[in-house]
Amino acid sequence: MGQRANLIIVRNKSYELYYSHWCANTLPKDLFWGEQYAINFIEMQTKLDESGWLDDVWAEGGAILDLDKKKLLFYGGEDILYDIPLRNLYLKLMGNIWYGWEIQWAYEGIIDLATYVGYPKEKVLTSSEDDINDLSLAPPEEKNWVDTVASVRFSQNELLLFPLCGGIDVYLSYGPDLINKIDKSYGYKSIFLDEWSKDFPMGGFHIDILSRRLEFWHANDIPNISQELQAKWFDWEVIDNYSNYETQYKSTNGLLQFQDINQHQLLEKLKVLLLNESSNPLDTLAYIVKKEADAGRKVEISPYALRYDKYELPRNVREEILDFAIDNL
Repeated sequence: MGQRANLIIVRNKSYELYYSHWCANTLPKDLFWGEQYAINFIEMQTKLDESGWLDDVWAEGGAILDLDKKKLLFYGGEDILYDIPLRNLYLKLMGNIWYGWEIQWAYEGIIDLATYVGYPKEKVLTSSEDDINDLSLAPPEEKNWVDTVASVRFSQNELLLFPLCGGIDVYLSYGPDLINKIDKSYGYKSIFLDEWSKDFPMGGFHIDILSRRLEFWHANDIPNISQELQAKWFDWEVIDNYSNYETQYKSTNGLLQFQDINQHQLLEKLKVLLLNESSNPLDTLAYIVKKEADAGRKVEISPYALRYDKYELPRNVREEILDFAIDNL
């Protein structure tokens, strides 16, 4: 168990690599409070040589703090990783604290971090097989399972929308043959996603058959997604819009309506995320070890899992910083 992350500090044109076994889910909270706190937090973690790079299977979060260029590149979290409107507000608030810094989301995860510092991305990529045997654009059994939406323009006058369950890569990895799998009876002429799910979708894609153009967007990190899809849709124009879901609204001429975004509710959610005290994962680990031991099973634990290096600013200090960021929205 763990939430593994690589953390990197760039200074004087070289980088230092760190590893944390537990911070991938809490990284947005760990980095939010400004440059100096982020430096202190990263330097508390385990410093390693290049053998300490995680691959795209194990890396659940990560960050680069470039002190030379004043740039922060990161990804992670349990909430903002999958919720684009929440993340957009978070990044706006963060920008008011990290004044003078460029803050960028790593949409391809550990690949973006490796590429940034010149580490060969092939060393952090693993091979995987696409599970595309029973592909269908049928809607899920329950409406609130919808987390992806597809739009397909078959002709100048025919556009259909498909509410789906599963990441965009599940569908787009099929390549252009996906078009032959489309059952138009599953399609809708218009969709208001509020009628399907209260949770904002994690991704979407738009296929324009006439123009041979594929556009997609996604909330979560998908390593090497652009290169892989360009290879599979090799004679198509392939456009990664990252988290810009508005592009699909425009491509569908507004026939796809996303959920209404309540900024006040998002702000209250962020306050809870940033101000609540973090639980200690070592307590959970100790409980599991004892349970296994009581059952007569031997448990081996990585020494990295026994390190939980965390320093939380006092709550009143965090409240002051957050209030400043909110006041300057």
